[in-house]
Amino acid sequence: MKINNNSLLKLTILSALPTISVQASELNYLYKDQRTMAMGGANVSVGGYSSSLFSNPAGIAKVTNKDDLTIEFFTIQASGGKDTGPFVSDLNDAIDTDDRFEVAKTIANYSGKSIHADASNYSSITKNSDQYAWSLGLLTAVDANFTPYADEVEIQARSYGGLTGAFTYTFQPSRAGELSLGFGLKIITQQSYEGVLTAIELIFEDDITGKIKDDLQDDGVATSADLGFIYQLNTNMKPSFGMSILNIGELDFDGHYGSQPMTLNFGASIQPQLVFSKHTVIAIDYIDALNASKTRYYDSSTGSFASTKNNDFEDRLRIGISARVFENRWSALDLLTGLYQGSYTAGFTYNADIFRIGFATYEEGVNSLRSTETDRRYNLSVGITW
Repeated sequence: MKINNNSLLKLTILSALPTISVQASELNYLYKDQRTMAMGGANVSVGGYSSSLFSNPAGIAKVTNKDDLTIEFFTIQASGGKDTGPFVSDLNDAIDTDDRFEVAKTIANYSGKSIHADASNYSSITKNSDQYAWSLGLLTAVDANFTPYADEVEIQARSYGGLTGAFTYTFQPSRAGELSLGFGLKIITQQSYEGVLTAIELIFEDDITGKIKDDLQDDGVATSADLGFIYQLNTNMKPSFGMSILNIGELDFDGHYGSQPMTLNFGASIQPQLVFSKHTVIAIDYIDALNASKTRYYDSSTGSFASTKNNDFEDRLRIGISARVFENRWSALDLLTGLYQGSYTAGFTYNADIFRIGFATYEEGVNSLRSTETDRRYNLSVGITW
């Protein structure tokens, strides 16, 4: 097998772009902020970031940089699953042998494994005044999921992006606390790739990119609105309660992969004073309370993907802790941990002047009809913020 540019392109596609088993336990999402995922995915009642609008638009009111613009520029994230690196390495070695059957064997060796990669950039401008706060953001992202079997490969992937916005108003209905009301809007365009290719097609097809584009690609544009509130009590631990309704009317790409259902989400949090921490937050969320999220699976009888409801309680429960263990005039270090889909999360965020770097690990359920496993993922984030 002579390796040419097309063969190298196939390797790129297999290892980085369209691809997955059916993510049967992964709930619908648009953006997973590294800071939130390290904290178990809990943010409905916490907020504090421009990206909080993906969990509750009222969270913009908790951005701490009062009266000044908060700019997050080129906040780049990249994530990979536990089998992604080994698969890419083994597949590259197999291609180097010039033996198509060695390539096929390598793919078969990872039968039922989830190969996941994603990358995103969320840049934003946010301003928080005494009563009003607003945020405008630009999202660009790709995610690629792929599960090989001995005879075929299940593929789900998308490249997407668009504009986001949020506006909040905060008032004090009583001396006991303050109430922040938030409204959000998203306009998203995407290209999605979903389907099944046989192992023979992947190995022997001369124009694999053309085949994927012709057979699997769907384009779409969708718009949705969000509503939410956060009520915070003025007591020692500042208990907060939040609720959000995301994707009102659904962010629907004609039912293709990447569509987002309307979800009802609840959260609560406290900020206890701990000796070892400058600032501590403990939060718990329950998302998609009405079980609107659907998971997709390949139906071999129809030769297409279908959707079924995911009613798993554990998938929706999220618990997190954030502790600021170091802080001075120009830098700060937060350590974060939590529970997400019943498994631990962990990570850190370090801010130094205008630079930020962060890491998170969490475990995602990726069950399909032919395999049941979880995929531990690792997320690295770097950005410029001031």
